[in-house]
Amino acid sequence: MASKLKNKMLFYLKASLALAPLILAMYTLYYFGKYEIWIPETPHRDKITIAVLVFGVSLSFWLYSLITSKKIT
Repeated sequence: MASKLKNKMLFYLKASLALAPLILAMYTLYYFGKYEIWIPETPHRDKITIAVLVFGVSLSFWLYSLITSKKIT
């Protein structure tokens, strides 16, 4: 019973660790907009937004695959 709970908590911890880059990327975009570091007229704002989000998602996928990979021996 305890090992099942331990495995479940470990899974949730790993999943939240893997989601951290995506959350950080979204918070970065929120921060830029909230404190007017960039305004809607900023050149190439849409391309930078897409690049930041793609970087966050890619890093999250990579971390998740790294964390949950099972070694077959």
